[in-house]
Amino acid sequence: MSEHPLSGIVIAGGRSRRLGTDKRRLRLWGDQGPHLLGHAIDLLKPLCVETIVVMNDGAAWPDLPARIVADEEPGSGALGGLISGLQAMHTPAALVVAVDMPLIEPALLSALAHWPFVGDVLAPTDPGAPGSPQPLLAVYRQSALDPLRRAFAAGERRLQAVLTTLRWVDPGPELWQQFDPECRSLVNINTPEDLVTVSRWLKKS
Repeated sequence: MSEHPLSGIVIAGGRSRRLGTDKRRLRLWGDQGPHLLGHAIDLLKPLCVETIVVMNDGAAWPDLPARIVADEEPGSGALGGLISGLQAMHTPAALVVAVDMPLIEPALLSALAHWPFVGDVLAPTDPGAPGSPQPLLAVYRQSALDPLRRAFAAGERRLQAVLTTLRWVDPGPELWQQFDPECRSLVNINTPEDLVTVSRWLKKS
C-alpha cells in the first residue's frame, strides 16, 4: 500500500447502450470467475483501505464487497461519477478505475498507487495519443475535488478536458515500458466488437 492511505473508486454507472447488455455482470473468466465489477473491486482491495463503487442501482447488488455511492447527478457521465466518489472517500487520495477495463495489469495499478508526485492527479497518457491523460486509470487527491466541481457547475462534462486544467502529472512512458508494454490496461469494453477483442486477449493470457 502507498505511504498515504488510498480509497479505491470504481466508476460503474454507465448504461452499456452500445454493448446491449449490462457489462458489469459479464463473466469473462468463466461461470465460476468474477463478474466485471467484482474483478475491478478485487484489483483495488489490496491497494486501498476502502473501496467505493459509484452507481445508481445499488439495490441490485446486495452482496457487493464495497461501499456503494449513488451518483448525485444521474446521467452526468464519468465526471459526475468521479465527483460523487471523491466526495465520499475517507482518505486524502483515491485510486480510480472504470468498471469496463478488464485487462488492467495489477503491477501497473500498484505502481500508480505508490508513485510519488506533486499535484492534483496522477494519470498516465495513452502512448498512442500523446497529451491525452487517462482519467479513469489514475490517482486523484482531495485537492482535485473543488476544481472538478467548478468545471461541472460551469457545464463541462468532458472529464479528460477538465483533467488537463488541473495540476496533472504524467508518470511517463517508463510506466508502460516496465509494467504493461502492450498497454492492455487501456482496453475497455463499449461494443460487441470490444468484447470479442478482450475475450481473445484473455485466452492468450
